[in-house]
Amino acid sequence: MRDSTPERRQLTATVWTLGVLLTFGILGLIDWSTRFKGYSFLEPLELNNAAPQVWQWLTYALVHGGPWHFLMNAFGLWWLGNLVEESYGRRAYLQTLLGGVLLGAIVWWLTGIGGPRSGLHLLGISGGVYALMVVALLDRLETPITLLILFFPVTVKARWVLVFAAGIATLGWIFLELPGRHAWTFWNPAWEMNSEEAIAHSAHLGGLVSGWLMWRWLGRAIPEAGGAYVVQSQPMPASPEAYHPETATKSPTGGLSRGQARAELDHLLDKISEKGFGSLTESEKRKLEELSARLR
Repeated sequence: MRDSTPERRQLTATVWTLGVLLTFGILGLIDWSTRFKGYSFLEPLELNNAAPQVWQWLTYALVHGGPWHFLMNAFGLWWLGNLVEESYGRRAYLQTLLGGVLLGAIVWWLTGIGGPRSGLHLLGISGGVYALMVVALLDRLETPITLLILFFPVTVKARWVLVFAAGIATLGWIFLELPGRHAWTFWNPAWEMNSEEAIAHSAHLGGLVSGWLMWRWLGRAIPEAGGAYVVQSQPMPASPEAYHPETATKSPTGGLSRGQARAELDHLLDKISEKGFGSLTESEKRKLEELSARLR
C-alpha cells in the first residue's frame, strides 16, 4: 500500500511475548536437566500458595510445567493474541494478557486459602490466554473455527469454543481442583489426579472473567471495533460533507499531491498499527480506501 522503499516490519507484541516465553521455556529445560537435590532456580518465579511474593503474581506466567504445557499455551497465545492485537491494538493486547494473568492468580490463591496443601505453586500463562480468547471471540461468535480433536478436524462456531472452555473450567474447578486443595469430608475430588500435574481451573476462570471485563471496557473505549456497546436505535444523521455542494462530487484526497497523499496514508497505517483498524472513524476508512487506490 506504500509507494516507498520497503521497510522492515515491526514485530508485534504477540511475537515479542512468544519470544520471552520461548526463552524461559529453554531455561526451564535447562532447569529440569541440571536440578540438584530438588533445587530449581526458576522456582522463585512461581506463585507460592503459602507465602506469595509481590513479583510472583505476574512472573509465574513465565514458567511452565513441561513442553506440552508450554506448547499449548504458546499456540493459544499466537492465535488469539494476533486477533486481539489486529482488532484493538498493542496496548489492548497487553492489558488483556496481563489482566488475565493477574486476576487468574488472585482467583487461584483466594479459592485455596485454608487448604492443607500449602506447598502448591501456580505456573503458566493460561489465565492470560483465556482472557485473550474472550476478547478475540466475543466479536466473532458466528465465525467457524476448525479444531483438531484427536487428530480429526472438527469445525464449530466460535461461540461453542467459548461455551466449552467456560464449562470445562467451571466443572473442573468445582469437582476436581477446589475439593483437592481442601481437607473436606463432605466434598471430595471426583477422581484422583497427580498433584504435580493438576490443572488450575480457577486461574482459567479468573482469565475468563478478566477477558469479559476487558471486552466490555473496549466496547466503550473503541465502539467502532465491534465491542459490547455498539447500539443504534435510529439512523444516524448523514455527514454534512456528504451533502455539501462543493464536496458532493469532489474526493477529499483529490487536492493532495502524491507526497501529501503518501504522508496521509502513512499516518492512517500507523494509527491502525498502534490501535487497530477499529479505531478509525468512518471518514478515515473512506480516506484510507481512496489513498490506497490512488497510490497503487
